[in-house]
Amino acid sequence: MNARTAPATLVLVLTALLAAVGCEGLERTATLASDILQEHPGLIEDEGDRAKWTAGLAAVRNMVDEIDTGEEIGMGQSLAVRAFASFGRPHPDERLQAYVAKVGRVVAQQSERPSLPYSFAVVQNDEPNALALPGGYVFISTGLLGRLKSESELACILGHEVCHVAQKHGIEIVGRDRRIASLVDFGAALDEDVAEYRQFIDLTYQKLTTEGYDRRYEWQADESGTRYAYRAGYHPEGLLPFLEASRATGVQMERYKTHPDPAERIARVKGVLRSLGDYAGLPKLRDRYGREVLDRLR
Repeated sequence: MNARTAPATLVLVLTALLAAVGCEGLERTATLASDILQEHPGLIEDEGDRAKWTAGLAAVRNMVDEIDTGEEIGMGQSLAVRAFASFGRPHPDERLQAYVAKVGRVVAQQSERPSLPYSFAVVQNDEPNALALPGGYVFISTGLLGRLKSESELACILGHEVCHVAQKHGIEIVGRDRRIASLVDFGAALDEDVAEYRQFIDLTYQKLTTEGYDRRYEWQADESGTRYAYRAGYHPEGLLPFLEASRATGVQMERYKTHPDPAERIARVKGVLRSLGDYAGLPKLRDRYGREVLDRLR
């Protein structure tokens, strides 16, 4: 193997390893690759290329560290602007916006990151959809609100989205792409040029909205969202009506190929419900939801 072909071969091998082990195994993979280079320096004969690889692998290991909250919020703000441009414009009813935001904040206080400055927005879109972005930005469409029947259902739906933020699912997806790119480019940092950053935001938004979260993240969001709503004092069966409807009609809240089948999601939510205390007396608040949401959407 010569110096010209070795780097490309290692890129392919390490990228395959990343796909196999996921983010949690990234540091282990980078360390293993570094060890291989130290034990077998002949893999890359040119000292300059070998130095680049060593530096690049060190950069990959550093990227395992969490993105700080300020960077996450800044990224989320840029993505939120992008969302309003394509996902839907804000609904003009301020009372409706305030009501949904209040429910969302109550639920978010029960999450792993209650101090994050969450923002909730109702957008004018007939598709039943919701979207969570890094930094605490949560969007819900009028099409989805119109299909719900109670405040407890809204609380569980928003809890699902809050979980994606609180447990940094979006950051993991973005981080995964950044790490792979850094690996291929020998640890080059994201270009600070405005045009490059705009392209990064566009690509990130497309990934989050077209591919969505994988099955593991969706199960976590269903389960944690249900617990958040329960701890906030809501009847925790709120996800079941929508999931039942999804199973019957094929219309899902977030229509991605990677999402679990509604029947799987229903079974898991029911498993969570069995683990909770007696919740039969907790409120669903159908009348208030009808007054604050359904009547105002007509």
